[in-house]
Amino acid sequence: MKKILITGGSGFIGTNFINFLSKKKTKILNLDKLSTVSTPERFKKILYKKKYSFIKNDLQSIEQIYKILIKFNPDTIVNFAAESHVDRSISDPLYFIKNNINASSNLFFAYSKFFKKKKIKFFHISTDEVYGSTNQGAFKENSTYEPSSPYSASKGSTDLIAISFNRTYSTNIKIINLTNNYGPYQYPEKFIPTLILHFLKNIPAPIYGSGKNIREWIYVDDSCNAIWNTMKSNKKFEKINIGSNQRVSNIEIAKIVFKIMKQNNLTKLNKSNFLKTVKDRPGHDKRYALNTSFFKKTISYRMKFNLSLGLKNTIEWYIKNIKWLKSTKKSYNFKRLGLL
Repeated sequence: MKKILITGGSGFIGTNFINFLSKKKTKILNLDKLSTVSTPERFKKILYKKKYSFIKNDLQSIEQIYKILIKFNPDTIVNFAAESHVDRSISDPLYFIKNNINASSNLFFAYSKFFKKKKIKFFHISTDEVYGSTNQGAFKENSTYEPSSPYSASKGSTDLIAISFNRTYSTNIKIINLTNNYGPYQYPEKFIPTLILHFLKNIPAPIYGSGKNIREWIYVDDSCNAIWNTMKSNKKFEKINIGSNQRVSNIEIAKIVFKIMKQNNLTKLNKSNFLKTVKDRPGHDKRYALNTSFFKKTISYRMKFNLSLGLKNTIEWYIKNIKWLKSTKKSYNFKRLGLL
């Protein structure tokens, strides 16, 4: 893979993936509309600028996308482009339809036209949330989609559209369903950065309902490695689940983050006041879990970061980049997760 077109490369996972690719011998073109959660300044210090270029594009014009494909002539496309926060989707579901379903569909169609000229790879990055909630067991690649939020429904829709393009236009779109990522550059509206920011300010962090909702957590470095190794594989598949098997409740995550920060004198809060319960959000899934047996059988990469190490690295990164963290406050309304 010598030339990779990345859409949504200025978001959380996309940023980390581009930084991961900086160590590879590949040229990168990043297409991103630069939404509120995208911060392009994170690439200003990139030392591989001869290999990296950027075009601001919202994926709303098939013609524009196709022209970019013709000019850049990639051998691989990785689609990270999506609005990705459940709370935002509850507040404005139509925005998610436009920027997730329409945008990805336009990209798929432009790719299908380009595919007739050059049989390139396409990897569509999706989420475990498309499967909905499960009380026990774990979702396999062929499990039924039962999304609970406008966000997960929009992502599920793009997965199904991708599959329909493969069957109708004989394209080669491969869907990667990831579990909950965390790590550097995650926007503070997400749960773990919210915890860190509140604890640093000695303010009890908000937690939905009982806090017993379970997520499968994966450190973003592991995700990037897993995605890359999946991209390199010549195995035939249409969907693949990537997870960590680290399934922990929100309240347990909060306790681990608090413990690490307390041990390092980063907060003055104590065990009796570091959390505050807020009203649960509508349609809040109880438990996510992915069956990753196909990934383990097909791809050689194994996860390297347990929760303790991943969270420690994440906290250290936010401490070192506190100015970036605070600067993002201007573009997000914290009402749903508690004001700072």
